[in-house]
Amino acid sequence: MKKKIGFCKKEQGIFTQAYIRHIKDTLRAQVDCDVIDVDFREGYVLNDKAFVGDICLNDLDVYFWHDTVHPSQWHADNHFLHVLKAMESDVAVINTAESTRIVNDKFLSHMTLKKAGLPVGDFALVRADDRDALKSVFMQYEQDVLLKPRFGGWGIGIVRAQSVDVLLSTVEYMLSFAERKHHSLLVERFHKNDLSKWISVVVFGGKALFAYQKPLIGEADWKIYDPDRIDGRGRLSMCVAIPDEVRASAVAAQKAIGKDIIGFDFIYTEDGYKIVDENGRPGLYAHCLEEARIDVAQEIVNLVRSKL
Repeated sequence: MKKKIGFCKKEQGIFTQAYIRHIKDTLRAQVDCDVIDVDFREGYVLNDKAFVGDICLNDLDVYFWHDTVHPSQWHADNHFLHVLKAMESDVAVINTAESTRIVNDKFLSHMTLKKAGLPVGDFALVRADDRDALKSVFMQYEQDVLLKPRFGGWGIGIVRAQSVDVLLSTVEYMLSFAERKHHSLLVERFHKNDLSKWISVVVFGGKALFAYQKPLIGEADWKIYDPDRIDGRGRLSMCVAIPDEVRASAVAAQKAIGKDIIGFDFIYTEDGYKIVDENGRPGLYAHCLEEARIDVAQEIVNLVRSKL
């Protein structure tokens, strides 16, 4: 009997209509399966089963998706993740609800990696109106910290504070616009690092596919970020070799979080490489993939086959 593979990937970047068709054709050629286009984000849960229209997603063998679920809009709940979760008792899902929840929350990602003994940068979760805790973290982190959005991206919104006045004033300014005064803030130690050695690694399953470096684009000279998304397609990024210690950390980090397709940003400090960001939608840049001789369609098929 043919396997049933659910498939959800919208056009973006390298994923043109033609390339998406190529992925599905490759699946059909290498796996005895029917490929069913179905977007779980259009679904609902009936008792313990997930449905999209009349299609019961729990009748699938594998469900593959690689798209956006807008984590900044989740707050305390997310309908899409409940649909995925309802599937997972019967279906191998790429990527799971829990791994998606973790990777899109930088605090949960950092904590997961820290508990796994991986070299993640120092961080703290502090209630925004707890001035004493903010001051304490600031002093413990040698009076040089970053305020980072938990659900952000592209390096946007990260503020560096090198004095307690700047830290507290920044938080006060943020709270003046907030509906709730009990926001939790992600505060990170600023680790002195060599920006020329910043590196991002893309991992599929347990395999580090390739790595790239990005140029300084924004006005700050202490972080890699792209406020205007000038390099959204990665045209300015350069494919680079993966240092052995970075490869080992990236593969172990993917295993800890559990997301099948993921990326990790590393900085080079006096203590070696540290993970400073986890990316649920890593940069799959066409020229980097070509230079690294990576066939993404084949890697996706390999992921699906590994779940069967």
